[in-house]
Amino acid sequence: MSKPRYPRRQAGFTIIELIVSVLIIAIGAAIAVPAFNEMQASGAIRATASDFISSVNAARLQAVSLRTTVTLKPVSGSNWGAGWMIEYPASVTTEKNQTFLPQGSGEIKSEDGLSEIQFRSNGLTNVGEAVFTLCDDRSGEKGRTITISPFGKVTNEVKSCS
Repeated sequence: MSKPRYPRRQAGFTIIELIVSVLIIAIGAAIAVPAFNEMQASGAIRATASDFISSVNAARLQAVSLRTTVTLKPVSGSNWGAGWMIEYPASVTTEKNQTFLPQGSGEIKSEDGLSEIQFRSNGLTNVGEAVFTLCDDRSGEKGRTITISPFGKVTNEVKSCS
């Protein structure tokens, strides 16, 4: 007498299990993608603010160390939102002009309409207090207010954008 043969069970997923798994992944992605985009835009604002502050500090430091006037100005006219640059005088041959671009959709604006800030060899600026705002195209989000004192001290505060 022989044993009855039962068909062996196949290991794997059924089509129903596969559809449910794909559906769960799709729902998770639908929730995660907007949050990721929001996080990326906020990171771009912080990175642009950091780049701008670093360039202000670098221009001031270079003016003091080279004992000459170093200029921080927009790349295009008085539009800081298109980018900014550190410009060295022609007499300085050891340094090259440096250009910086905003990241993401963030835009820097001078509240005072400044077209440049000059840092003198003693570290002071040629203007009084300079105030810049940094916001992006999202409404109601947090931006930055960057203030440069006549002595070159930089403050960075969170600002509500409208």
